[in-house]
Amino acid sequence: MRIVIDMQGAQSESRFRGIGRYSLSLTQAIVRNRGDHEIILLLNGLLPESIEPIRAAFNDLLPQKNIQVWYAPGPVRELETANGWRRDVAECIREAFIGSLKPDAVLITSLFEGFGDNAVTSVGKFFSSPPTAVIFYDLIPLLNPETYLATNPIYEKYYRQKIDHLQRADQWLAISASALNESANISRLSSNATVNISTACNSTFQPLEISEVQKQNFLTRLKITQPFILYSGGADARKNLHKLILAYGHLPKTLREIHQLVLAGKMPEGEESALWKTAKSASVDREELLFTGYIADEDLAWLYNLCALFILPSLHEGFGLPALEAMACGAVVIGSNTTSIPEVIGREDALFDPNDEVSISQKLAEVLYNPALHAKLTQHGLQQAKKFSWDESAKRAMTAITNIKFSPVNSDVTLKKNAIEANQNILIKKIAALVPSQISNKEMRSIAHSISYIQTEPKQSQLFIDISELVQRDAGTGIQRVTRSILKELLVNPPEGYIVAPVYATQGNLGYRHARHFTAKMLGTTSTMNDDVIDHQPGDIFLGLDLQHHVVAAQKNYLSALRQDGVKILFVVYDLLPILLPHVFQAGTDSNHKAWLDTLMSFDGALCISRSVADELKIWQRTHGPNRLRPYAIDWFHLGADVANSIPTRGFPADAVRILKQIKQCPSFICVGTIEPRKRQTQVLEALELLWNQDVNVNLVLIGRQGWLVDSLIKHIQRHPELGKRLFWLDGISDEYLEQVYAASTCLIAASEGEGFGLPLIEAAQHKLPIIARDIPVFREVAGEYAHYFQGLHAADLASELNNWLSLYKTGGYPKSDDMPYLTWAQSAEQLTTCLRLDTH
Repeated sequence: MRIVIDMQGAQSESRFRGIGRYSLSLTQAIVRNRGDHEIILLLNGLLPESIEPIRAAFNDLLPQKNIQVWYAPGPVRELETANGWRRDVAECIREAFIGSLKPDAVLITSLFEGFGDNAVTSVGKFFSSPPTAVIFYDLIPLLNPETYLATNPIYEKYYRQKIDHLQRADQWLAISASALNESANISRLSSNATVNISTACNSTFQPLEISEVQKQNFLTRLKITQPFILYSGGADARKNLHKLILAYGHLPKTLREIHQLVLAGKMPEGEESALWKTAKSASVDREELLFTGYIADEDLAWLYNLCALFILPSLHEGFGLPALEAMACGAVVIGSNTTSIPEVIGREDALFDPNDEVSISQKLAEVLYNPALHAKLTQHGLQQAKKFSWDESAKRAMTAITNIKFSPVNSDVTLKKNAIEANQNILIKKIAALVPSQISNKEMRSIAHSISYIQTEPKQSQLFIDISELVQRDAGTGIQRVTRSILKELLVNPPEGYIVAPVYATQGNLGYRHARHFTAKMLGTTSTMNDDVIDHQPGDIFLGLDLQHHVVAAQKNYLSALRQDGVKILFVVYDLLPILLPHVFQAGTDSNHKAWLDTLMSFDGALCISRSVADELKIWQRTHGPNRLRPYAIDWFHLGADVANSIPTRGFPADAVRILKQIKQCPSFICVGTIEPRKRQTQVLEALELLWNQDVNVNLVLIGRQGWLVDSLIKHIQRHPELGKRLFWLDGISDEYLEQVYAASTCLIAASEGEGFGLPLIEAAQHKLPIIARDIPVFREVAGEYAHYFQGLHAADLASELNNWLSLYKTGGYPKSDDMPYLTWAQSAEQLTTCLRLDTH
């Protein structure tokens, strides 16, 4: 079966309360126990701040493509009546989106949402509903209308509409025996369509080892100065907090002097002031009562572990999860003798009458004064908590969902099995009937954008390859050579199950476009299709293969939106050199590169072009990377080197034949790469000058365009007396010409202080050309034992090593590169594809 789970119970304001923890933990357990069933999680794009935490919570449990996000125009919260038409549109779009997923069943984790926030839930309001199960928490407002409904007509209308939706559901999954009994008040379902699946608490809540120093630091942070009585949860009327404060005020002074009352949890606006008024009436001082505000689960577990006693004084609970959490942490727990709380606590002498503040106070005093009872309740709580299991609740839920019986309310089995007739034409007609006669262009675009996310037919996953720099400025060297070569191989041999789509963006326009015209030209064909804006879906992958700092920065929000929708965002990292060697780059390059890395760290991972770069990036991430909810993947692959398969540039200058002849006349050292400070061409030239002064007859061939901070070197080359004799500068030559130069030369000098990979080493080895390389980690990684290494930054250091090498060359004792291993571009692309981890996305 394909089961869609609406996760808004963990997205709305409920995420700060027990319903949110229940929704998340139960769903995680369902995913763990799904067996052969397919689970798709459904998220509301109007609640964006909750999307990444939920994706992180399922990162190791479910492929990210199984987490789907739908969108609608907002705001839609029901307490504002002006939102009515937008809420109707949102409900319509949500139901259509669910239908497009073709589920066999739907589970709604929390139906009663959206009064005060942008959650949207409904059952069969606009389209025939797939078989639907709903988590049933309680009927508290319905059973207490004078408290919750009579004073707020807008909320009463909202609540009774939700009751109608509840009654259209096919299965109610109650969270306790008490809730199951309540359901009989309104259920139209058969008796076997309402089941108690119970609940549990997550593993965060357990006994912790907390040192005295840790304890004091924690309590000081929360301003807790005494042993404390703890409550956690909401603050609506049924929580009975006013009675709790009055009961605390009745405690003997000797107990109050050594026990604070701590109320943990997010309080509605204005409620804290009302509770302080009650405290004042009970002569409870400011030092005795403490409000923590919203508190994360990790801190809550510490509070449970450290409290002298936990109390749950509610008048009505669907389950009473905080009591179970506290018991699981080893806390002494007392609570009300009403609704579900007794079945959670499981011990008569830990209960009190919540309507009687004296009863509450007496139970507090009894437990605090009685060490023996205190110890018994601690042990009981730990054992009682073990009776509740998320896995067991999940198994009960799955059994119920997979055996849903259709109710008389939704008896059209054919429509249910077909799930929904929501093709876009029908949807658009329904929406047109809902919107006002005049709406703004912005709202119209928002509706169109939302509809575009509804896929009527499944599409093949896409691998977007960012080639922005290549499209705009193909320098023909360096990273562009890599980009062209990898792109070509991926186009010829796309990863199984993926369509490879080259894309590009600019700084001035938001979004990426298909690079169809460029790709066709690169492959020697033509394209009649436009470079349209890309259309993405969950399970797609975006790979930043090209290097464009400013474009990536400009597109950060766009890429973040893709990631929110389930697109995996990865970038190739070529090096960290501007950060590690800032002195050899133009001013500001290091800050630009750091900003680029900061942007990359907000996405999913980096694929480095060598193990050395990956190691450097891991070190950088540990010290500079942001705090993350999902792990950041860092992997590496090696570049290829078969020029013939890299879409090589072609052509020879007029003097090519003469220069090649001169190169062959005596031993010739070549340096390949942009002329820039880190490549250390200055040291190489000065070393060769020392050799020439010693009457050593050798050539030096510099191959590469002029880079930055080398004006004096370029002038020196251009005015050099050996230029055109024993010194040659080949500026921006074609790949075809470069092949000929390699073949005519004697030895490659790789003098760089730092490299991401060192592609010329591989290219030299292909021509069985010996290699003299600076002793840096990446050159050792690439060339291993097949190169002659040198150290030192002075001309004399290199000149001495060149003399040594020339002596070895005469006798044949130099390291040979003939058997040096290297990859073809096809193998490089295959390594990169493996790094994408397509099967785990």
